[in-house]
Amino acid sequence: MHPLRERILDGRTCRHLRTKGLFIPGEEGPPADLPHPADTAAFWCCMSGYALGPDHRPANDRRCSDPARACFEGGAEA
Repeated sequence: MHPLRERILDGRTCRHLRTKGLFIPGEEGPPADLPHPADTAAFWCCMSGYALGPDHRPANDRRCSDPARACFEGGAEA
């Protein structure tokens, strides 16, 4: 399972965040032994349909894992 999908399902990341890697069968993210994997993923928010969330802030793994963000929705995927 893709690491982002795990964080979405357990409520640590907003359920509306998406990236292409979530739709590639068998994709499990970067190897665990990489000390600093490069993050070149393109993220978007399913609520806004853009790279910015409904609060006009960037949609990405770090920012969309903040429960204080007004648009954050944890829990099961939408």
